[in-house]
Amino acid sequence: MKELTNIDSNGFYILHDSLNRPFATFCDFRSDAGFAWTLIESLSLNNFKKPQYRKGFYYDSPSPCYPIDFSEFRLRKANMESIVRTPGSTHFRATCNFNSEDSVGLQNHRDYIRVPFCKFPAFFFKGHKYLCTEMDYVNIQGHTCRQCIVPLHSGGYGYHPMINLEKVQVQCRDHKWPALVEVGKGYIFGDYTEKNPKFSCSNSTSSISSWWVGGSF
Repeated sequence: MKELTNIDSNGFYILHDSLNRPFATFCDFRSDAGFAWTLIESLSLNNFKKPQYRKGFYYDSPSPCYPIDFSEFRLRKANMESIVRTPGSTHFRATCNFNSEDSVGLQNHRDYIRVPFCKFPAFFFKGHKYLCTEMDYVNIQGHTCRQCIVPLHSGGYGYHPMINLEKVQVQCRDHKWPALVEVGKGYIFGDYTEKNPKFSCSNSTSSISSWWVGGSF
């Protein structure tokens, strides 16, 4: 969208799907230098526990459309697919506590992942499985790495896409990330069951996890 319109301000926008039907979402051009992002889902810890959101992106489980609320927002699957298929949509990311009222949106990249679609072919996978996934950039509780391989769960019926910190220690053993030995247990970036004081997406009931699709420009 940025390349077509030369827009570079964060905000709420009306986009159109492949059938030219309009839908509203939030676009971020400021938090990652050189990247533009479109919001596909954003949920508070409390709302992440609701059964309708404990699903992978294969399943169509949208939130109420208006007004857009970062504590409870999920696009229809058809809208997600139209964004993913847009030329230039090469990556997805997950962020914690994005501030839509701030001109930048993210003040830091603590607890953050950015993943190329070509490294994770299961974004709309119907079942559920872990894939050893090479991530462009990952920050988990302040531990950072580029081009690290981390087991990312595809989600499924009853499971949201996420990283299980316990699986980090046993999956993808040939690519083990030593810095994560001390990060503890629990689900991160989705499928939460309880608060985690060490992880900013789930350290309070109002903490926000957001998933985005985008690419470089």
